[in-house]
Amino acid sequence: MESVVLGFGSNAGNRLKNIRAAIKILALKDSMDLISLSGIYETEPWGFKKQKNFLNCAAVFICRTGPFELMKTIKLAEKKIGRVKRDKWRAREIDIDILFFGSRVINKKGVSVPHPYLSKRNFVLKPLVEIIPEFIHPIMKKSILKLSEISRDNCRVKPVKRLF
Repeated sequence: MESVVLGFGSNAGNRLKNIRAAIKILALKDSMDLISLSGIYETEPWGFKKQKNFLNCAAVFICRTGPFELMKTIKLAEKKIGRVKRDKWRAREIDIDILFFGSRVINKKGVSVPHPYLSKRNFVLKPLVEIIPEFIHPIMKKSILKLSEISRDNCRVKPVKRLF
């Protein structure tokens, strides 16, 4: 059993509905318990700028599977919601990232945890500050709050609403 932190994003279709559906799918799994959920943030696109703004949030779950099984569960949830395969950093119906899996560091078979871009993205850091500000990044050895304070990302991130 491990505490995991997931990031959710959507900028295609009904963005709010897609994020709600993703969280519901995961929270209803026998292997997952939702512990904490950030508010929703509207964010400028990161990487490829000429697209619709994203909605993003983050959540903490207790997970009773390993990271590779969790990744399979995430991919099935994304497929169920209707994610269409596109080029990197393009529009997404739903994107679910494993941000942290406890304090583990994993780089194997398509699973990189902590997420490699986490500290460079305000759309990830702002929701995390809301729910786990004192959590220490296992590689960078800084709190989420500190990473947010020193972030050089200039993309706008504004709180929109509570999800549920």
